[in-house]
Amino acid sequence: MMRMSGAVRMARAGWVRQQIVRTPSTLHRPLVMSPLRAASSANSSESELIASMRSKIQSALEAQEVDIVDAGGDGRHVEIHVVSAAFAGKNAVARQRLVYKAIWEEMQQTVHAVDAMTTQTPEEAGL
Repeated sequence: MMRMSGAVRMARAGWVRQQIVRTPSTLHRPLVMSPLRAASSANSSESELIASMRSKIQSALEAQEVDIVDAGGDGRHVEIHVVSAAFAGKNAVARQRLVYKAIWEEMQQTVHAVDAMTTQTPEEAGL
């Protein structure tokens, strides 16, 4: 059986450690723990960002399906799933480049990282 670190056990249990800078005056204080927040786009600027990205990907790739999840809840980390006939005959890197090209502006401003991206043709997706 593989041993897990305390941080891994806490993450699996739905808890996340908040980033705290430890200074000599705060060393005696315990670290603050808070429940892991579900990713949400309740903030209107976040939902506008996701809608803008979805629209750009759909129009650039004539995509049949575009799913974008705000993984961090702050618009900085996203997960993207795209189904498009434009991916036919292209390898994974070429497919991802097409998606990145469509959302280049957002990648330069708001979005820090795409944590996960899946790109499929309609045949691969079973559509």
